[in-house]
Amino acid sequence: MKPLSPTLRKEAVTSLEQFCDEQFDEPVGNLAVEALFDFMVAELGPLFYNQGVKDAQARIQGVITDLDQEVYQEPFTYWRRKR
Repeated sequence: MKPLSPTLRKEAVTSLEQFCDEQFDEPVGNLAVEALFDFMVAELGPLFYNQGVKDAQARIQGVITDLDQEVYQEPFTYWRRKR
């Protein structure tokens, strides 16, 4: 999985830090939040990534299945059109 850009990582850590501040009675330090974020990315990231790949494959397979109906051209129509 491609790592996040520094900007996106900072935004994600800031969001997680805000969540922790709102949800927990005791403050959670920035280092702890970054460690939690790194853990979540390493441990849970592949779970969501793999599900996204499966969802994309299913969607593409559906498009491929419908493709023959979408682009099918009737053969041998020249003489029917002439009449």
